[in-house]
Amino acid sequence: MENVDVLVVGAGPVGLLLGAELRRDRVAVKVIDKMAGRGFFCKALGVTPRTLEIFDDLGILDRAIEAGVWLTGVETWVDGAMVPARSMRVPEEGLPYGSLSIAQFETERLLEAAYTEHGGQVNYGCTLDKFIDNGNAVEAHLTGPQGETLAVCCKWLVGCDGAHSKVRSGLGMTFEGEQYPQTFALADVDVDWPYPRGPMYRFEWTDAARAKASLVAVPIRGSAQRYRLSMIVPDERVASLASTGAPDFETTCSLMLPYLPEGTRLTSMRWSSVYRVSHRIASAYGGGRVFIAGDAAHIHPPVGGQGMNTGLQDAHNLAWKLAHVAKGLTGPALLDSYLAERRPVGIDVVKSTSAALNAVLARQAANPAMRETQLLVTYRGSPIVADLCPDADPESPAPGDRLPDARGLAQRFVGHARRLHDYVGAGRHILIGYVDAAGQQYDAFIDGCRTLAASLPGAASAVLITPAQCEVPVSELMTVLKDAAGDFAATYRAKGGEVWIVRPDGHIGWRSRECSGAAIERWLLSLSAA
Repeated sequence: MENVDVLVVGAGPVGLLLGAELRRDRVAVKVIDKMAGRGFFCKALGVTPRTLEIFDDLGILDRAIEAGVWLTGVETWVDGAMVPARSMRVPEEGLPYGSLSIAQFETERLLEAAYTEHGGQVNYGCTLDKFIDNGNAVEAHLTGPQGETLAVCCKWLVGCDGAHSKVRSGLGMTFEGEQYPQTFALADVDVDWPYPRGPMYRFEWTDAARAKASLVAVPIRGSAQRYRLSMIVPDERVASLASTGAPDFETTCSLMLPYLPEGTRLTSMRWSSVYRVSHRIASAYGGGRVFIAGDAAHIHPPVGGQGMNTGLQDAHNLAWKLAHVAKGLTGPALLDSYLAERRPVGIDVVKSTSAALNAVLARQAANPAMRETQLLVTYRGSPIVADLCPDADPESPAPGDRLPDARGLAQRFVGHARRLHDYVGAGRHILIGYVDAAGQQYDAFIDGCRTLAASLPGAASAVLITPAQCEVPVSELMTVLKDAAGDFAATYRAKGGEVWIVRPDGHIGWRSRECSGAAIERWLLSLSAA
């Protein structure tokens, strides 16, 4: 019987990200998938700024950008005229990244490459038959690619195996929700038209023959005319498509061209599909030593590109917790916070995307909101975050929030400005402090550095930020940055002595004005007792 720390079922984007992060953090992980190999359909497309931050942490951001197309905005056209009130441009400032259109098979390719670079190998053609959680470990029974019987003993099993998850079923969880009555069609084609490449286009019509459907076009990397088209199938066409499976090119043209601008031509279709949409949420995200993530835990309409991104962030949240517990840095109770933090996010996404789809169906769609960047997801109130500054400025980032970036930071002997996010992630907790002079506050920060490093060996670092003219002693325990542009002080409204601990997933875990080792130890103990 093979022994590993974590068995991941499903090698889609969620399972691959989880496997890559665990391998990077030196956790023994095995990823299996029942498919014989990766698919080559674009499926999910939009990657949010928050997910791009995760890709940056994993070291694949530049590769993702090369494989994708930046989305410059959203344009809604009604009866051949653009409607400014329902259109928007992606802001050029204020976001860490824009939104990227990248085909799902490219995302999977990059994540699998990252997993492989850290020593992993996907086991394709392996099917999970059943699993037994005996309290001390999980015994998983598999069928291999040649029909052979395999057994794996793991400390934890994670189901990233989609909407029809065998792991979720094995846990006996319900998948509450329902299916929408509408049928949707997708096609990956070249579109010959005069519209500039960059925006996502939504086309709607008010005449009686076309008023019940709309069509969305999203640019894809490849030819200069390549788009992924998506539409709600008119009721009168549903029955004829039900028996066709994937519509052929002629059927796709007859279905979609009436909803595209006059004179548009379609060529070079790579694939097509018809499907139904559901909105469902699992009754729990795990039980005992078994967890679920991604579509196994939540499915919802594809409005705003939230589905795959939410699943990737499930994996990002779970990965550092599994790694910390597997390496004995914290107790197993830390894993309970995965449910506490991620299921409320799943519920919110299911509700918001369902409401957005209903608005589209009612022709009342508003501009995409800042929430679709997923930068506003917060874990305030989580059992593993602590705020020792109850009188802090309410506009300041609080424990549970994603750490906002700060730019214009200067590091010794580095000739260009640095970002605060350059020092965050990579499986580590980071202690961030701000002092305006050497002295008692500086000494307390050094004490905090020692405590964090001793408590989380190999999984902690520290950054001390000072005003531009402040000089403090250099220590091997930390990186010292000067707030040359004043951006950090402005973003955090920092006062001398404020300190934060940022978790490996980029969310603030702890805030205090007292940076004593004892105060940090108390918080670290709460991670194990959560």
